Amino acid sequence: MDYQQNQAHVQAFLVDAAFDRLSKNQQEHAQSILQQVNQLMADRHQLDDCHWTSAALAAVLDHELYQDGQASYRQVISTIPVLKAYQKFLKTDQERELVQTMDEHRKTMQANWKAAADKSDTKPAAKTPRKWTPESYLAWQKTMVAVAPESNLLKNVEGLDETDEQYLIDEFLTLMNQEAHQWPDTWTFDALQQVLGMTMPLDPHIKPYQIVRIVALFDAFFAYLHQQNDLDDDQYQLAKRTLLHMQPAQEALASLNRKDRLTQLVMSLAQAEGVDTSNYENAQRWMATHRTLLTSFVGTIMHPWRDYDAREQNNEMAKRVAEKKMAPQASTVKNAKSKKHPPVGISFRNRRQKSRRKH
Repeated sequence: MDYQQNQAHVQAFLVDAAFDRLSKNQQEHAQSILQQVNQLMADRHQLDDCHWTSAALAAVLDHELYQDGQASYRQVISTIPVLKAYQKFLKTDQERELVQTMDEHRKTMQANWKAAADKSDTKPAAKTPRKWTPESYLAWQKTMVAVAPESNLLKNVEGLDETDEQYLIDEFLTLMNQEAHQWPDTWTFDALQQVLGMTMPLDPHIKPYQIVRIVALFDAFFAYLHQQNDLDDDQYQLAKRTLLHMQPAQEALASLNRKDRLTQLVMSLAQAEGVDTSNYENAQRWMATHRTLLTSFVGTIMHPWRDYDAREQNNEMAKRVAEKKMAPQASTVKNAKSKKHPPVGISFRNRRQKSRRKH
């Protein structure tokens, strides 16, 4: 299964007419619902959003979703309508079967949530989670960038020096904050995979050898964060699972230039959709009929580098304009030089002289 498509599908759904038909309350909770269900499907059932099964969905609704009772009632009652709209948007073969499963397990899901919510009201207060603010996060990020590469865990990463590690860690933490809008104790599978597996390899300044070593570095970095109690056991295991099957893809991306890396990621999305990308016409036809999905996908993973790409585009345009201006000038200079040296009609004069001698 390829889970990279999940985030792109969610983003495309949020701008689709199917989303517009949801109620205001359902729209408010849609993204959170889809992220939670997709994450459970990926982590516990190894299924992407196009391959849900009735058995897996029943397990999620009955035993896995909202088990801590922390979700709001408004989110819980929005869950089934949102999931139905999402599956209809995806146009999966098993949509009818999944909708039936949703209807059959709706009451169980809501009853389990209520029991968990009532139970949580009588529990002693749990350990207060760390309260993040933009300022505290930036201070923590600065500390991690400076301190983590000096730890024994990261010193064992081959092929990267301290400067490389600082650069990659700083970029990762910046992207998780600015693009995914997630603190360390709320990292999700989809966001980690998007940042590490897609967005970072598209960094215009990243080196191929750095891409190849992303998996090794962040395997060590996550272990360091767990050691420092910045990641709890569940978050640590989730982060580790993100890296499980990423290495071959990173090596493939590292062997390409930046433009071809983006093409490769788009082809991976198409393959996840069941498209035979070895057939050029099929791939082109699929891309032509899925422009919204592609625009959302590319826009998401390229978003951090938009300013760089805009500058490059402007520079290229300015270069072309300058070349066009120079072309007429070069032509004028060439013509001017040719006028200084007009051809002399020697051959005609010689022919006339020869003809006179014959007479």
